Amino acid sequence: MPLDKSKNPWNPDDEGDHYPIKREWWTIETIFKNLENNRKWNLKIIMSYNMETPSCFYQYALFDITSGKCIFRKDIDDKIDKFIHKKNEVYLQYDKTIIKGLFPKYNVHLEDEKHELFIDMDFNAISLPHWLAQDIAKGNLPFGWNFYRYGFIPNCDSKGSLKIKNKSYKIQGKGYFEHVWGEWSYQNPLQKISGSKQTILTYINLAKWWISHHKPSIPNCISFTTENNIFGYDWNWGIFDNGWSLFYGNILFWINDGPTFGVLYITPDGENYWEFRDINFHYNKLIYVKDYDIYFPSDMILTAKLGEKKVNLRFWLTTKSYEYIDSFKNDGFYKAFILSEMPGNMEGEYTDGKKTLKLQGDCKMMPLRQPSILGHNELKILFTKPPNGIGIDVVFDSHYLKKHLETGIQFKMKPKIKFNIQRLKNKDYS
Repeated sequence: MPLDKSKNPWNPDDEGDHYPIKREWWTIETIFKNLENNRKWNLKIIMSYNMETPSCFYQYALFDITSGKCIFRKDIDDKIDKFIHKKNEVYLQYDKTIIKGLFPKYNVHLEDEKHELFIDMDFNAISLPHWLAQDIAKGNLPFGWNFYRYGFIPNCDSKGSLKIKNKSYKIQGKGYFEHVWGEWSYQNPLQKISGSKQTILTYINLAKWWISHHKPSIPNCISFTTENNIFGYDWNWGIFDNGWSLFYGNILFWINDGPTFGVLYITPDGENYWEFRDINFHYNKLIYVKDYDIYFPSDMILTAKLGEKKVNLRFWLTTKSYEYIDSFKNDGFYKAFILSEMPGNMEGEYTDGKKTLKLQGDCKMMPLRQPSILGHNELKILFTKPPNGIGIDVVFDSHYLKKHLETGIQFKMKPKIKFNIQRLKNKDYS
């Protein structure tokens, strides 16, 4: 069914550049197969500039999902004028890699002569663009004292050709496109305060919206970690086998297990976006980055509600992850910008009170963290609720202090109080 393009919230000004704003980027993601042998791949391309340095950044990563690894990648910081971009249209060029077009059609051309890699791909959007927090904050989101604007297209048909060395393949799959810009800084998020009044009001409006859609309740568990601070996020995109597409983004607010302060969108038809509420998350598995003493999720669960609609979803990594690490040059509290690339699978269940659907598909997870000098420290609170009794257990692990503490109180047939503290060794950090 063709899209009603009159409902498109973007105009050419939204798609083109906003130079010289402080930071701006465009990203494409695609998961595809080559038609000759059904081998599965994931390609990500980012082109961006920032005015703080000033500089531009070009990154691509090509995963051979079938073999379970990232086979080619480039992460290049360069002079800002090496990145060509235009207003009122998508025209992005770094060296010989070009992304161009306007909704609903885009073309991607990637060249890496060193690896003899050439990709040509057409994107045809089959979902309308959407702004993050479109109905809450009109797409304007706070970061530190400042703002950014975040738009995305979660479902595109992608097809074209892939050439590696002397082998050529026809490819076909699904894609994602996003455009983000604003006046914010990763290294100094609290530095500029000129727009702080409007930022605070936006935080308040978002908090009111969040509270209004979360019924007061005692969770089974809530956990806090130092690496899940407000300058990092969890990001998931995926396409289900039934054609539904998904976008999940969560600003962490130090929470490591429990309610989200983010969004979960599912669109079943490309026009209607279900914005789920009362979202909770849980990490099943973690990856440890020893040099920065932090953990990334590689397997996670989401549960969410929207009226009678409910989803229970699992996302998990199916390849070896790739971490892009940009160490900060100053000696401040935060040490680096670390983005993990994780192609994977997702599965779960959707119900609306009338029908229940099993869901499965391909996904991409990209958690971002900004580790601090404190390393990994975690406070976990577990609640015991009737009919199992009433109680609370607290577990505290600090790599910075090298301490492990457990305490709690339980009211069952026989009340029980416990307390334990011990010193952690470096080998305990796995």
